[in-house]
Amino acid sequence: MLKLNPEFLKAIVLELRRDIPDDPILECHSDGFDSLRDQHIALLTLADQKLHTFPFKNVKPCWFRLYTDASIVKALTFMEKDSVSESLDTIVSILDMALIMAGGLGREQLIHDIFSSLQAACAGDREVSERPAKRRRLPESAHTLPSDEVSIPTIQFPVAQMQNPSLTKFQAFMLEKREPLILNDTLTHWPALEKWKTISYWLEATIHGRRLVPIEIGRSYTDDDWGQKILPFREFLDDYILRTSEVEPHPEKEVQTGYLAQHDLLKQIPSLQGDIAVPDYCYLDAPAPEAGNPVARSKTEREVLRKVSQPSSIPSADMLHPEFEDCDSRSDAGDTDIQRNIWFGPAWSISPLHHDPYHNILCQVVGTKYIRLYSPAHTNALLPRPKNEPAPHTNGIDHLQNATGKLDEGQCLSETIDMSNTSRVDVAAMELSPLEDWDEVYPGISHIPYMDCIIHPGQALYIPVGWWHYVRSCSVGISVSFWW
Repeated sequence: MLKLNPEFLKAIVLELRRDIPDDPILECHSDGFDSLRDQHIALLTLADQKLHTFPFKNVKPCWFRLYTDASIVKALTFMEKDSVSESLDTIVSILDMALIMAGGLGREQLIHDIFSSLQAACAGDREVSERPAKRRRLPESAHTLPSDEVSIPTIQFPVAQMQNPSLTKFQAFMLEKREPLILNDTLTHWPALEKWKTISYWLEATIHGRRLVPIEIGRSYTDDDWGQKILPFREFLDDYILRTSEVEPHPEKEVQTGYLAQHDLLKQIPSLQGDIAVPDYCYLDAPAPEAGNPVARSKTEREVLRKVSQPSSIPSADMLHPEFEDCDSRSDAGDTDIQRNIWFGPAWSISPLHHDPYHNILCQVVGTKYIRLYSPAHTNALLPRPKNEPAPHTNGIDHLQNATGKLDEGQCLSETIDMSNTSRVDVAAMELSPLEDWDEVYPGISHIPYMDCIIHPGQALYIPVGWWHYVRSCSVGISVSFWW
């Protein structure tokens, strides 16, 4: 029987009762904890409605705070039962939605502490570690993520490489060459290189696969059928990563590509942070974009681009309201200007040709990736999408969980996105049909010079600000990108 320490539950209540100076929640609910506890379902529903009525950037901080605290109170009602075994999925779902939908605003550390307590209580508990009967079982040999590689291209115009360059040497390269660079042997100290390819490690880190993750569905965010979905990690693993290892194939079932992209999973699950380290190169002063670079614009415009570089409905606490900085939601000092995102998906997960508003070090942890890069000097020839063109997937989010833990059909959080950082050139189609005359589709595309490379586990690729790049997974892969 799974039961939480009563003293820990009392500590949660004391924390929720604690007054936070200038707490935004007072604008939406000022009647205190007892009222919140009595009305938590109605208040959570109200906050959920507010989050879905407006774009995240236009939602008042009080609604994120109310969503967060009401979620914790709701989870607490299940945690106070004699046994939480049957309610564990519900508890995890409620708390993860508070992190994903509201950034856990003001209570991020408290939520992490609850997850740590749940994980400790689950350790060795066979009842909660066994997978639900409805989930298909994998062969006993499936201990590591699939490593089969597909469609490995011949590299035509290789990217330069350096062997673990010094900070001085790397900065000189950034300033003088202003080109992409493969960094070898700079990640050898990362525990993630071994841990992250092991299925059991991921299941343990996600409370036996119960933690929720936001994933993207479809070949590319430029496609009409692209969408987003929040689901348990185990379901993501079974349905989109390990599907090639199924005991019984399901040919009648349509197979979609699903991948975790541009999400700071390390912040959502802090135990993963010890497996990696921010490359020292990210602390160097990076050169500003040159004239003609598509990112040579004001700091304000760059910040807007950062938030919409690729469509995402998932807010981070920093993105929501940086002016509200309780001790529970502060980032590690010194890393606040470095943005981390994990990419986790099957073979043929792609990022269409686009550029980013910051310098990027893309670190390959599991599997291989093919990357093609074009200089910012060729921006016009690469046919950027116009700013006023709406995203092609305005109805893309089709299965998001709401505050009650149920699935909403047709619930859409996204808005029209400025996709001017994305090219009309479909490099994936060019890869699949190399004999077609693509100059008829994209005039002069065959004459535009590019660089390309394949990066393997332990390698990192430096992508300068404004460089156009297309990325394709050649196998099940996990990468971590660092923007600065």
